[in-house]
Amino acid sequence: MNIKSLLLGSAAALAVVSGAQAADAIVAAEPEPMEYVRVCDAFGTGYFYIPGTETCLKVGGRVRFDVQAADSYSPNSDNGWNTRSRAELYLDSASDTEYGALKTQIIARWDFDGDYNDGQHTTTKLIAANITLAGFLVGLADSQYSSFTNYAGDIINDDVVYYGPFETNQITYNYDGGNGFKAVISLEDDSTDDDDYMVDVVGGIGYSTGTFGFTVVGGYDQSVEEGAVKARLDGTFGAFSAFVMGGWNSDGDKLNKYAGSNFGGAASGIGWGDWAVWGGLGYSFSDTLAANLQLAYTDSEVFAAAANVKWNPVPGLLIQPEVTYTNWDSIDEDQWNGMVRFQRTF
Repeated sequence: MNIKSLLLGSAAALAVVSGAQAADAIVAAEPEPMEYVRVCDAFGTGYFYIPGTETCLKVGGRVRFDVQAADSYSPNSDNGWNTRSRAELYLDSASDTEYGALKTQIIARWDFDGDYNDGQHTTTKLIAANITLAGFLVGLADSQYSSFTNYAGDIINDDVVYYGPFETNQITYNYDGGNGFKAVISLEDDSTDDDDYMVDVVGGIGYSTGTFGFTVVGGYDQSVEEGAVKARLDGTFGAFSAFVMGGWNSDGDKLNKYAGSNFGGAASGIGWGDWAVWGGLGYSFSDTLAANLQLAYTDSEVFAAAANVKWNPVPGLLIQPEVTYTNWDSIDEDQWNGMVRFQRTF
């Protein structure tokens, strides 16, 4: 074998080895980019950006368990302990637009009363489903007649004496002057009358300095052709808070959507009469312990009182015992009720 043959053979062998190594080589794939959830702090605590969008989402809710001895809204209702479990889910979205923040709100609720053996099952209810932009709100929310005055006191049974409706479809404009002044006008669904196109109307104004606040709101029920007006004064003095609220019914002989009744049993149908008043006190002993008292009285001689203690042993957990007393003088009936609420909010 000459030198030329040896060199050619060596070159061929190297080519075979190199080809085999090239065929067996492993090429690492490029890592795919990961998109982490980003915190969105433009709209408050708890929001995060939906991946791939500029829309922020907030998820929350609460789980509640109530045990009570009777019904604060009905006389002769102390027939043994009643229990209720509740779950609520909150979904809020928000994004910036040239007209301000575009927001949505969804609140869904599930209640379970008693047990399956008593014929009662889980009930599902949509509490809120609305869109807001530039002060306008459309969809399902609590009536502005109740929410504009910030409801009543910090009591579980705060509406034993009725102060207004809750969930209703509406088209609302809320004005916030940024200087403590606010106003609202709302067209609310009149679900009791399907024979015409008229709606119920709510309007109100308010002013707050931080220490004091004053609101006035009125509602007109077009089906009954009557309405009601409420005025509320609030004050905060360090650990103390207090409020007083008064309502006037345009016709004390009739119930309407804005001056109605929550009573059942023998008290069913008893309303305000011409007027109703509410008042309450609150005191915070510490960051984890507070107490509240609320009293109410009506022209129809209904008296309601409630007191509670709110204890937060750990963040997110509430334990709240409450005692209520209701007296219906016109029918010579009354009712005591004691209850305890356990609630986890997240």
